Amino acid sequence: MPSIIPSLSKMSLKILNMNKTLFPALQEELGMLSSKEEKLMRILELAQIEKYVWEVKITNPPKHRKEIARAFIAKAVYNIQTTRDLIDRLKVDRVLRIMCGWRYAHKIPSESTFSRAFGELALAKIADKTHQVFIEEYLSNTLFFYNSTDSTAIDVREKPLKKEKVLKLKKKRGRKKKDDPTPVTPKESSLCEKQSTMHSTIQMLQAISTATDIGRKINAKGNGYTWIGGKLHLGVVDGDIPITAIYTCASVHDSQVAIPVINETSKRVDYFYDLCDKAYDSEVIETFSAIRGHIAIIDVNPRNCEATKIEIEGERILEKMGFNTPMSNHYNHRSSVERVNSYLKDSFGCKHIYVKGALKVASHLMFGVLALCIHQSIKLLT
Repeated sequence: MPSIIPSLSKMSLKILNMNKTLFPALQEELGMLSSKEEKLMRILELAQIEKYVWEVKITNPPKHRKEIARAFIAKAVYNIQTTRDLIDRLKVDRVLRIMCGWRYAHKIPSESTFSRAFGELALAKIADKTHQVFIEEYLSNTLFFYNSTDSTAIDVREKPLKKEKVLKLKKKRGRKKKDDPTPVTPKESSLCEKQSTMHSTIQMLQAISTATDIGRKINAKGNGYTWIGGKLHLGVVDGDIPITAIYTCASVHDSQVAIPVINETSKRVDYFYDLCDKAYDSEVIETFSAIRGHIAIIDVNPRNCEATKIEIEGERILEKMGFNTPMSNHYNHRSSVERVNSYLKDSFGCKHIYVKGALKVASHLMFGVLALCIHQSIKLLT
């Protein structure tokens, strides 16, 4: 049976083994490690990304793929912006170089080799697979309270895709005449309704584009802003641990990715509540969460209804006075996904994206999500 207390067995034994054997050996060879170096070493040892990097059995197999994969995790942990900066750091930082797998500076590959290897890792979704395996191995037997769902804007250095204008036929105004032979067209199901009948997350995401386009959003202060790029949709559980990460185009509405995020998070871990802001206010999402055995707590979207706006304002005044309802106490835990968005952009290299193409952008983000997931899991354990 899953437990509310994190599963301590595998991860605690792994960390204990590192403290007893690995770190003393490293300190003997490299000297005292800084807190940042110890943090990176723990993440690399728990990720074991080199297990999922394939070996191509041909006459001239590509070299350094395992070392490069470890280096890209280091890039996220050290918040290094570009591959060129990463290579420069590896050449002068002996400790970092050895932790990634190179003993000598002249063995480090060129920038073009790093770029080519990153394309291969992105195509095979190595960071995503490593993230899934880590959750399955260390977190799948843990019962969490909350799963918070939200998206964050991702700026990229690409031109937005030009969308073709769809010509809509003008309908006649007013009611239809009794003798009019034109058949009544049934209302088409929304994307959320179609997704709720599917079982595979991949199938749910087939209709959602990942192409670079223009996104528009209103922030918490009520100000609108525009960006070119995409969106990263996250499912975050207790302890600020990102369980699910899905990259889409910037113009997709948050509610259209809610069901895939809830579905994928439900498959990976067990939890009680789904917490979402008013962008996800939909009966379809609430019903889907209930089918998966969760309680959905979604902020109410007034949708230009003055009575609902007055009611919401009254509830907020009562909350400021200290009269919190049980549901509002639960909903306050939704801030965990906001913190994860901030961690990824400020500390794990997801603020400035220099790669191009949806696959590479998603892979770059997943290296940050992987590193943050392991780091926060260690913090929750300790």
